[in-house]
Amino acid sequence: MMVEGAGWEVIDLGVDVKTETFVAKVVEYPGALVGISALLTTTMVNIQPVIEAIKAVSPDTKIIVGGAPLTADFAASIGADGYGKDPGEGIIWLDAQF
Repeated sequence: MMVEGAGWEVIDLGVDVKTETFVAKVVEYPGALVGISALLTTTMVNIQPVIEAIKAVSPDTKIIVGGAPLTADFAASIGADGYGKDPGEGIIWLDAQF
């Protein structure tokens, strides 16, 4: 909601999204920024394979991650381009990309 409120078009893929779905949407929407959120520590391990798959088909795609259990150090360690500790910080990062 906050990202849309800041003027960005959002394509919400929902929860428990398969890696293949992320990749298909990146191919469908070239030039898009990708945001991935984790709300539980148990889901954190699934983010890096998604980032790697996206970067394999679209190396220039920017990916920001966030969510309660994530940190900037974790984001950098899994290959994310950006990190937002909350939606407001994420929007600042998004705005800086363009």
